[in-house]
Amino acid sequence: MPLAEPLQEELTDAVYRAALDPVAWTDVMRLMKSRFPSSAQTFYFLDLEPRHVRPVCLEGVGPRWVATFDEFYFATDNPWIQLSKRLHRPGVVRTNELLDRVIQDGKALYRSAYYNEWMRPQGFKYSIGTTLLAGDGVVANITLLRPGDMATFSDTDVSAFEVLSRHLTRALQMAVRLERAENAAAGTAAFDALPQGIALVDARRRLIYANAAMESLLSRSQGLTVRQGVLGAIDARDQQQLAAYVLSALSPVAGEAPAIVPLIVALPADRHLRVHAVPVVGAMGRYLRSTPMVLLSVAQRCAKQSVSADAIRHLYGCTRSEARLAGLLAEGHGLRAAADAMGITYGSARAYLKLVFDKVGVHSQGQLVARLMADMAGVS
Repeated sequence: MPLAEPLQEELTDAVYRAALDPVAWTDVMRLMKSRFPSSAQTFYFLDLEPRHVRPVCLEGVGPRWVATFDEFYFATDNPWIQLSKRLHRPGVVRTNELLDRVIQDGKALYRSAYYNEWMRPQGFKYSIGTTLLAGDGVVANITLLRPGDMATFSDTDVSAFEVLSRHLTRALQMAVRLERAENAAAGTAAFDALPQGIALVDARRRLIYANAAMESLLSRSQGLTVRQGVLGAIDARDQQQLAAYVLSALSPVAGEAPAIVPLIVALPADRHLRVHAVPVVGAMGRYLRSTPMVLLSVAQRCAKQSVSADAIRHLYGCTRSEARLAGLLAEGHGLRAAADAMGITYGSARAYLKLVFDKVGVHSQGQLVARLMADMAGVS
């Protein structure tokens, strides 16, 4: 039987509200329980590479069991994870019966640690689920669980779940697009008007964002280029150095940004590109997994140009100590290394940095370096 019309309309409405307001997933789960009677209703992300679950909305599963899920679900004897590539795909509605048919072993699930140590102690035996999104090592799943004293999910349940899953998939796609747009707007708006070239890349140097100045530089093939979405250098030697430079920026040192000197990419006529890397550590979004990224600021310089502490004092009204600290950070030193170079404590350097943030009008070390690079290009 298809979904009863009033419940189908209410569920569909809740599903699309959840795309705009994550709180609405609670309503989705409540309505799904009404249509598909079950003990637990769950929406979660599986990060396959670190083998970790990220809950979005869990009804009927207590914190203790959430904490132990990774251990048992990702165990080598769990047939669901053994067949992940085949069954964790959008459009596939998973049930115990489907698993039995695919693996041709009706007892495999019931021998697993996942079933005996996680499902059975909570009273769960049967499940129905589907994957809404899959890619880049991340799977978004909806799963409902029933106890053994209830009947397994029927063919009618599977058909109705297939209809609903199409709405769920579209809603999640909308939510992810909105989150990407929101994060991009929040994270890059400050760089759009800068004269300095700004690029955001991942560990593989895939270009995630470039401001107008960077796009102009790339279009002129000025030392750097983009091929198939990957940022690279035109010269082969610079290419190797750039790849290593980006990776080094993602190597944490004692919990702070690594102290790396800027990369120099040679250009004709005694000019060069000064490339400065700052690792970006962003908060995890509602749906998207945070990805390690590097902010590259790129300035075209003559050989004699450098960051001037006096210019920093003049532009922002900093004291000598504040200007020297800012200059050291702009040259690629980490905060602790800058403190050592100045002969002050790390705590004093942090205090100076807060004052510099206020005078320059920024809120992070990455923003500070990008602002200094842009403004220094204008006065050098």
